Amino acid sequence: MKHSRFTSALLFIFVSVFIISCSKDEPEPSMGDQVAGNYTLTKLALSNGLTADLPLTDPASGSTRSGTVAVTKVADDKITAKITQTIKDKAGKITSGVTDSGEVTLKKATTGEIEAYIGTSKIGTYSNALLTLYVIDPTLGNVTLIGKKN
Repeated sequence: MKHSRFTSALLFIFVSVFIISCSKDEPEPSMGDQVAGNYTLTKLALSNGLTADLPLTDPASGSTRSGTVAVTKVADDKITAKITQTIKDKAGKITSGVTDSGEVTLKKATTGEIEAYIGTSKIGTYSNALLTLYVIDPTLGNVTLIGKKN
């Protein structure tokens, strides 16, 4: 009889600990919350297949190019982004240019990625702390920028 009570007590304790340790899953943050943050650009890819890691130093001029992206949540499914491109010349002089995306709409893809649109044009994706932006440079044409969340 003692063995049966001991077994019942152990079973009760085990079940109690199991039930207490089970927690409800946290709801997934909104798309805006997931994407919002600061990113350091780590790679660029041109439409002709050439890629380069950033920051990139031009061996001829000695200037170094780098960039950041600041993404701000506007609503659960809307963000704005500011892309800052920086050039540091050989003498250390820094020149920066900022491009503002305006309001961007976010949509969840079937792959789980978050896609970014301006109107009906897809301008980027977000997945696993990596932001990919599709931009058009007047000189280079279609450029893909990849940034890692800080």
